[in-house]
Amino acid sequence: MNTLRNGTRIGAGMIASLAVAAMSWGALAAEMTPALKKVVDAANKEGEMQVTWSSNTFGGPEGAKKVEKRINELWGAKIRIKWNPGRSMPEVGNQIAMSFSNKLASPTDVYIGFSRNMASLNKYKMFVSSPWKDYDPSRLTDAVVEQDGTLVKVYSATVGFSYNKKLAPMQPERLDDLLRPEWKGKIATPSYGPGWDQVAAKDMWGAEKSLAFAKKFAGQVSAFARCSEMERLTAGEFLALALDCSGTSTYEAIAAGAPLARVIPPDLNIVSYFYLGIPKNAKAPNVARLFVTYMLSAEGQKFLAEERGGSCLHIFPECKIGHEIAAIEKKYNVKFVNSDVAWQIANKEGNKAQRQIKKLITRKK
Repeated sequence: MNTLRNGTRIGAGMIASLAVAAMSWGALAAEMTPALKKVVDAANKEGEMQVTWSSNTFGGPEGAKKVEKRINELWGAKIRIKWNPGRSMPEVGNQIAMSFSNKLASPTDVYIGFSRNMASLNKYKMFVSSPWKDYDPSRLTDAVVEQDGTLVKVYSATVGFSYNKKLAPMQPERLDDLLRPEWKGKIATPSYGPGWDQVAAKDMWGAEKSLAFAKKFAGQVSAFARCSEMERLTAGEFLALALDCSGTSTYEAIAAGAPLARVIPPDLNIVSYFYLGIPKNAKAPNVARLFVTYMLSAEGQKFLAEERGGSCLHIFPECKIGHEIAAIEKKYNVKFVNSDVAWQIANKEGNKAQRQIKKLITRKK
């Protein structure tokens, strides 16, 4: 038995645990590439990073402090992350574009946006390029980094719908099932029409089929709801939400015990992404680089999954979304289409149809 200087007695097991922890920290420190070490040094000089996003993105203010703590512990950094409440992703993106165009500081040092948002912002060329592979060659690969190093995938999103499995009139497997008579008047949909741009893409349903479906679907819909309003679906105010964005809120509700289920239809076999980008007018770009590098690490992805309903990047083997996609591909003999930023930029047919579908659905109410 050993005694610490303050008189506390510790056993061999505790000594071993402390040794393992020290070795683990040492191993992590040793794994820092020279390029990442330079970023840490530069980040320490910058000090504080500002982030602007919603309270349920990356755990909001509490999540920001958790990530700050882990970055400092893992890499010997001395940085701070200050969270500020933000509006929707498209709105924050527009704020960055406006500030960049007017040579003002960005409202956030890291931006998170959906692939479609990033495609619409592409014309501004407002994100800085970084040699991500030099920071973590095993994780920040060419499959993860896009647009000449300016954008980094952080988690995957699938197209689907959610329903109350306790109250539903049947167990739906495809989007067409929601056109059945027993679903009439029991479906809600987001008024902003998320996901229809992908459904209407020429390598999915195409515009003609999607518009024909939307005309019938609009007659089934009785309410509008945001993708986050799972409490309304759980309470039975409506029995299905279609489409449901990425389904993140559904998975969070299911984890909390809600009697909900989510369907990824096999004929909507497409996967898209949320991205991180560092604005060229960011005040602390190196702190931002540490944040992005951490979020794509195995530990960062685990944190993300815990804070955001199982969200993760399906490219990584530990991601459950990847397992779900693989199971659908095997069962239905399909291959998921990769809806990245380049795909979204080229998806003119789908984007045009999405605007038409949005009008169709909202006009019926």
